[in-house]
Amino acid sequence: MKNYLNERGNIAIFVLGMLSIIMVMFILVINMASALATKEQSSTTVQQASLAATSVFYEEVSRVIDEYEDETLEGSLLAFFEDFNEKVSDRVDQLSSSGGYTGWSQNEINIEAFNQVLTEELNEPIVRTTLSGLLQDEEVRTSVINEARNTIQRNNGVLDGAVLTVSDNRFYVRAANEFESTSLDGIVGQINEHVYQESAGPTINFLELIWPSSSSTISLDH
Repeated sequence: MKNYLNERGNIAIFVLGMLSIIMVMFILVINMASALATKEQSSTTVQQASLAATSVFYEEVSRVIDEYEDETLEGSLLAFFEDFNEKVSDRVDQLSSSGGYTGWSQNEINIEAFNQVLTEELNEPIVRTTLSGLLQDEEVRTSVINEARNTIQRNNGVLDGAVLTVSDNRFYVRAANEFESTSLDGIVGQINEHVYQESAGPTINFLELIWPSSSSTISLDH
């Protein structure tokens, strides 16, 4: 009888041990899947932030050009950017009908058309100097920085350690989403970690001509 009870006890211990192992493995699988999902979410966060920064930069450049042409005597007289918007519109139509841009979104085509036309305009040294001076406006940089920061937050990202970098005529954003693991008391501890990724927006041919080198790396965590 005693041996029988011992056997039952050993079987119970064995079953409990196996159940514990299965629970630990299950939690580890969950945590691995969660870590991969957080990494993917972080990648989406920085992709959207770099694209948003690029889009806002183009909007700010367009605003500055319009204000210069419409609201200043110098802009009206010199007319550096006369018919600029019409040229961009025509280029959008050209790119949209070109086979080389099949699969591009309308926003991507709009940005590329703006980029091409303004780059051509900047071949004139006096135009380049004028626009460079106009875009030293702190409001331009502030709009870009705020949009990158806000996009990170909208994607549930964390600003701790997040940076915006200008390099190779592109806006790079490095940021993270937070990973929280599932724990098992006394066996698997909880892990809280920031999963960082980096992404770059589309090339802006003239970005480094007008973005001050002193502001090439900007912290987004404040």
